[in-house]
Amino acid sequence: MRVRSFVKIGAVLAVIAVLITVGVVVVVKSVNLDQVKAVLITQVQNATGRTLTIAGPLELHPGLVPSVVAKGITLSNPPGSTRPEMVKLGAFEMEVALLPLFQRQIVVNRLLLASPDIVVETDAKGPGNLDFSPQAGSKPSEPKPEATAEGGTPYRFTINELKMTNGIVAWHDRVSKKTETVEIRELSLHPDQTTTGLLTVRLLAGVRGHAIELKGSVGGRDSMLGGKPWPVNLQTQLPGLALQVNGNVSDLAAFRGIALKVAAKGPELMEVVRLAGVTQPGMEAGLGPFEISASLNDSGKQLNLADVVVEAGKTELVLLHAQGTVKDLTGTATADLAVNVTSDHPAAVAKLAGAEFSGQGPVKIEGRLQGSKTTWKMAGLKATAGASDMAGDLTAHLGARPQLSGKLTSSTLNLADLTGPPTTSATGKSASSATKDKGGDGRVFSADPLPFTALRSVDLDLTFQAGRLIVDDQQMNDVAVTAVLNGGRLTVKPFRFGLAGGSIEGEASLDGSGKTPVAALRMQGRQVEIGKLDSKGPIIGGKSDLKVDLKSSGESVRALMASATGETSVSVGEGRLRNKAVDLAAGDLLFQVLGALNPFAKSEDTTQLTCAAVRFVVRDGIATADKGLAMRTSQVDMVGSGTVDLRSEELDLGIKPRTRGGVGLSLTTPLAGLVKVGGTIARPSVGIDAAGTLRTAASVGAGVATGGLSVVGEMLLDKVTADEDPCRSALGQSQSGQSKPQTGTQQKQGTQQKQKSGGFLQGVFGR
Repeated sequence: MRVRSFVKIGAVLAVIAVLITVGVVVVVKSVNLDQVKAVLITQVQNATGRTLTIAGPLELHPGLVPSVVAKGITLSNPPGSTRPEMVKLGAFEMEVALLPLFQRQIVVNRLLLASPDIVVETDAKGPGNLDFSPQAGSKPSEPKPEATAEGGTPYRFTINELKMTNGIVAWHDRVSKKTETVEIRELSLHPDQTTTGLLTVRLLAGVRGHAIELKGSVGGRDSMLGGKPWPVNLQTQLPGLALQVNGNVSDLAAFRGIALKVAAKGPELMEVVRLAGVTQPGMEAGLGPFEISASLNDSGKQLNLADVVVEAGKTELVLLHAQGTVKDLTGTATADLAVNVTSDHPAAVAKLAGAEFSGQGPVKIEGRLQGSKTTWKMAGLKATAGASDMAGDLTAHLGARPQLSGKLTSSTLNLADLTGPPTTSATGKSASSATKDKGGDGRVFSADPLPFTALRSVDLDLTFQAGRLIVDDQQMNDVAVTAVLNGGRLTVKPFRFGLAGGSIEGEASLDGSGKTPVAALRMQGRQVEIGKLDSKGPIIGGKSDLKVDLKSSGESVRALMASATGETSVSVGEGRLRNKAVDLAAGDLLFQVLGALNPFAKSEDTTQLTCAAVRFVVRDGIATADKGLAMRTSQVDMVGSGTVDLRSEELDLGIKPRTRGGVGLSLTTPLAGLVKVGGTIARPSVGIDAAGTLRTAASVGAGVATGGLSVVGEMLLDKVTADEDPCRSALGQSQSGQSKPQTGTQQKQGTQQKQKSGGFLQGVFGR
């Protein structure tokens, strides 16, 4: 009995299965695919305002889960786009639910898109082709009724799942004309099983050869087409980067009403830099972890980042902290960020950037970075490097010729903290001195072209003040400098600073705008103590005044010196001379000559210095001292004349010493002769010329007749004997301290005397 029952039940079920199968076939065949095609086109037109084109016919594949296949599909782009189609699709396949067909509903269980090619375009103002609102000036189309099957009720169309494979999405910036391409390996969208109205998203893609995985949930069809907020909850995983986006978009079609929180973090910042395509030698090292958070929102037509917080790097290398806002991301991006940068090893950081830094750490920089595109300002700048500090405001205008302006102050600035300590040779001399001694051509003034082209590449307007400025071993106090560079013309006016107990002030200019650069320097110093400038030098004490007024032109230091014209003078006050500090190569020529000739040097450690003076008149690279060299000590007076050829660096000087204070010397001693200083600035030489010794009146007469050195010796000796203050005379001053102008008669008599003797300097140097 039971067996018969089971047989009957089985037979009934078989009949039902056959009837269902026949019904499915009947229902499927009753669907007009052209009407379904029209439904698809109409739905897309109503939802996006764009034209959907299906080039081929819809193909029906019957079965318990029937499917529809189509090929050659495109979705149009708005006018002004880079191409007519926003979307090009090789083929799509819809798996249609069977039972809803009985109720005139087209429910797509799964929509498969094969090989899509999508272009997303953004504009400076607005979302570009993501704006699916009607175009301005266009007439609204007549509403089209949804297609029906043989006059029945209209079909309803729903998609439950979307799947995309082997696609390409290109993101094109209409402003920069740059395009970024993303390879879509797999994309799936399906209803969230836990939350109604949301779609679960999963994306596997490739960008610049890197694999990307995105997953999460977004708003469903009702949010997208029904004007409701479109929720977003996405997480992205890239090599070395985890990105999370949460929030919603009020109007997805117009991409408006954005309220999203964005967070990104990773174990190594350099991985993200390399991911962005930035590579260069030295980037193999790591900078450390990073973490970034911000709120993305739109205000009007601007897309903004608020509550930006950036933490990147590590203190042992470099640590960056920034906090603030970035406005108008799709237009003129404008940043306002409080920035703090610290580095314990700045040299290592500079190496990573392909630069060199030899200064001292740690380095700390903080301030408020404000600006956009070509104009940036660092307000409230505070920086320290080693023991040095800097504060102020800086503004940079970027362009073909950048402009930098601002005001900077410092309580202490030691250049060694920025450039590293000065290097010295094995002899203890500076690297520059050692190079001079071993120089290829034996010259002091370099012939290497100066970087005048840099003057034409940037404009400056900077004011700098420092309580202490340390350059090598020299300390300057109360420094104030104003520098203006415009179109290749640099003006430093004024500059002033305290040095060695005195003060120096002046102005300088350098015009590199023309074919040949032109330089000018005017400088005046008061009561600068020479002994404090070099604790091991030849002078103890010696408060000095100096004046410099020079102009020159040329492309190198050598050329500038060879064309120099103007006047220089130095007046040295009381002090003491170190008798054993004799080194002609060290400079201080006048003092070194005295040290070499001083008969008391062996018996005394120091000699009392009353005064010293040097005055040169410079014309076209020839520096002339016409009785412009003078020194007075407790035992000796010296007066000298001659030239320094700045073009060849040759010295041609004659110096006549005479004892003071009743000290008697034989005419055969070195002090009774004329000292001849020759050689070059780099390698001077000192000798006593016996022909210049004043033996008899007859020799003086012979010297006048021949223009020999005895004439010079006599004239210099007369000068020493006649002057109560040879230093004032060397500076061209009367005994009252004022310059003493010559009358016309005196000038004429002087000219005649020079003509008789062949010229004073000609008599000295045989010219």
